[in-house]
Amino acid sequence: MRLIMVGLATGVIAPISVEALIAYIKGENYSFARALIVLGVISLAALVLLVIRTSARNLRTSLDVSLFLAGLATFGVGTAYVADSAGAGSTALAKAWGIVFLGVLVVTLAVYSHVASRNGSALLLATRQSPDPKEVEQFNVDRVLTVHRFDEYQDADREVEEHCRQALDPQDLQFIGYYVDGRCRFHVDALDTPALNPYFRRSSRTDRRHAYERSGRQLDWLIENLDVYMQHLSGGILIRVVFDVEQGALYYCNIDEGTYIMGVTMIQDEVLVADEKIRHLANELGHLPRGGRAGLRPIRQVTGGPTT
Repeated sequence: MRLIMVGLATGVIAPISVEALIAYIKGENYSFARALIVLGVISLAALVLLVIRTSARNLRTSLDVSLFLAGLATFGVGTAYVADSAGAGSTALAKAWGIVFLGVLVVTLAVYSHVASRNGSALLLATRQSPDPKEVEQFNVDRVLTVHRFDEYQDADREVEEHCRQALDPQDLQFIGYYVDGRCRFHVDALDTPALNPYFRRSSRTDRRHAYERSGRQLDWLIENLDVYMQHLSGGILIRVVFDVEQGALYYCNIDEGTYIMGVTMIQDEVLVADEKIRHLANELGHLPRGGRAGLRPIRQVTGGPTT
């Protein structure tokens, strides 16, 4: 829906802006006829894109191509006016070079948009730093658990945090992060347990926490793109994904729109056990009031194995 609204807005604004630009350069009055011609061309291009579209991914690529071609056209118009303004005054020449610069800028933005959407480079740049927690608390009753709470943390998240702490165990599930709209509300872990010392010979516990928290934010982009590729199947969005890396596993479970948990086990022999625990936890959280956007509702049960 947002993509359609952006397309409609662009289709209306573009012809008005282009005609205003041409009238400004040439010093003429605004021409509604030329604006309608541009609108017709854009509408025809949009119709072609709608016909050839096979997925949201292809539509995004088509929009990037359209933006790229618009930038080239603007650059060409600007270059032509630079040539025509060779003997004119400095004001006309400045206007012409401004159009050339605008064309280069649009082309650059189109290329960046395409590359960033394909390889996730924009996401990697945005998530290379981990935010500082506003509160850190450690529990040492029957096991050592550490909770990091971030600025987005709300009072409604405390019950969610309690369920996550109960699910943790140094022997199988060592890390759980809770995310809303791509941002970590909190994460809780058992990484300070002395029995896990052999797993931190090459990296510190702090580095591992940062890496896990960052991976959880990157999952938001990754799952969204996987959902796009899976749209041609007769199903819905991905609600449960397991990344088995042969030295443990990373788990993703969707709780509701924009809300998910991410779990980690570092022990390969406990991948199935941790998988069942994170699935059971997701089902518990699906029936809790959470501190996300208004209107969240209980989700369907996350299936995948017998409930313990």
